[in-house]
Amino acid sequence: MKHIKTTVSLLLVLVMIMGMATTAFAATVTLPTEVILADHSFTAYQVFSGDYSGGVLSNVVWGDGINSAAFLAALKADATYENFFTTCDNAAQVADVLSSNNTNTGLANQVAKLAEKHKTATGTQLVNGQNTLSDGYYLIVDTTENVATGSAYNAALLQVVGDITITVKTDAPSVEKKVLEDDKYSQDANYGTGYNDVADYDMGEAVPFHLIGLVPDMSRYDHYKYVFHDTLSAGLTPPEDLDVKVYLSTDKKVDADVDTDVTNSFTVDVTGQIITVSSNDIKVINGIAQGMYLIVEYSAVLNQNAVVGLDGNPNTVHLEYSNKPDQSGSGQPGDENVTGETPEDKVIVFTYELDVTKVDRKNPETKLKDAKFVLLNKTKDKVAKVTAEGKLDGWVALPGENQTWDPSSVLTSDANGLFKVIGLDDDTYYLCEIEAPTGYNLLADDVEVKITATTANGQDWTDGNPATALTNLAVTADNTPGTGSVETGIAAITIANNAGSTLPETGGIGTTIFYVLGSTLVVAAIVFLVTRRRMSSVEK
Repeated sequence: MKHIKTTVSLLLVLVMIMGMATTAFAATVTLPTEVILADHSFTAYQVFSGDYSGGVLSNVVWGDGINSAAFLAALKADATYENFFTTCDNAAQVADVLSSNNTNTGLANQVAKLAEKHKTATGTQLVNGQNTLSDGYYLIVDTTENVATGSAYNAALLQVVGDITITVKTDAPSVEKKVLEDDKYSQDANYGTGYNDVADYDMGEAVPFHLIGLVPDMSRYDHYKYVFHDTLSAGLTPPEDLDVKVYLSTDKKVDADVDTDVTNSFTVDVTGQIITVSSNDIKVINGIAQGMYLIVEYSAVLNQNAVVGLDGNPNTVHLEYSNKPDQSGSGQPGDENVTGETPEDKVIVFTYELDVTKVDRKNPETKLKDAKFVLLNKTKDKVAKVTAEGKLDGWVALPGENQTWDPSSVLTSDANGLFKVIGLDDDTYYLCEIEAPTGYNLLADDVEVKITATTANGQDWTDGNPATALTNLAVTADNTPGTGSVETGIAAITIANNAGSTLPETGGIGTTIFYVLGSTLVVAAIVFLVTRRRMSSVEK
């Protein structure tokens, strides 16, 4: 499942607005009316003011939109650009440094960051279209209160022009979660064989997952925080910390022979049902670049808390990421990583229940108690173990010669003729009767059971609704249809037994035949004995 939502949440531009005549001519700031800017509020903060004359802004003083003392101190303390402002004591000197270095984009970006950090509450709200401002340098900020999930702040820019048009430049990562369907998948070269949005499994099986995060443009960030927040449903047992791997890949699938294992660049924490895989700065990862992917790989065991049928066992992931390039995100007080979050992405895992009712073949209304079966896998080389509640508890090898069945593998029908196995995959199984009810014949052959679930195996399960992920459940016993329920996840079949033959009462035809046959055998024995004696006499 995939959601992509890109929007601008803060626009930060430091501009020099100069009139075009000796009088305090006003310049214009134009906000385009594109959809991406709809419902956003922008405010202009004056950093410097002055008088324009002969192409020069003179009498430069601090504007009312900047905390001048704090701003100047920050410029002088900046680790990278402090030498530019060492001798600056006033607004005019700072403006002169900016004018003399108007091609130094790194300097411009850092000054804009510091200006945003030290702006005052005094500003002019802008509207879409043209806005008139007096001469000076301005900081223009997107002051929208509530912005959409998945957004990122626009980077600060230093514009040394008169009339300007604000443009939106923003980039944010996205994340997808995929689960491996090991049987009925469709080939997908983008994600790797079998990785999609929906899967079904036996209880006790390990279910592989991929969390796929896109690497955005990080060029305007000093540090870039990147955190996977993954939540498993109660029906899945999370892995140990050390069993979680992270790869840097050029595509959305993992190839351990080609991709780079970057697990050591992340901190993995597994607490309860939440897996957190975090890095305070992915920019330090060797070889990382925009457009690559960070892929988290792990497996979780489908346990006996798993939901059978609907609503399935959904699992979600979202990314937390740096979204304010004008704050370095060093982690120091006042310079924390400002982060945003992507929308959640979801996958789902299903499992099913097999209900078997044992009946009399001639009178199906008669339910047979104490029939004993074992459930074999498709290849008949393993037998299911089942808890007292009927939940699948793993598969074990068949007993050897002269060995008996493990009691946990024996399925016994109750007074209603019912026994069940809870937590089965969409697959083929065999029921082998090992003891028939009293007075009934043992089944001569194993019963082939096929559970067939119709699931949305692909990359298009976008609504997150379990009912669109699992749409049908069917079952057959030796090709005879049973009944399946999507809601309960129960696949139900009926197996019939024939009553065994019994001896009739004394004096019946069976007894007469037995006596006749018995007499015949006695006579035959006497004839044989006489014949042997005669042959012996002849030999003598």
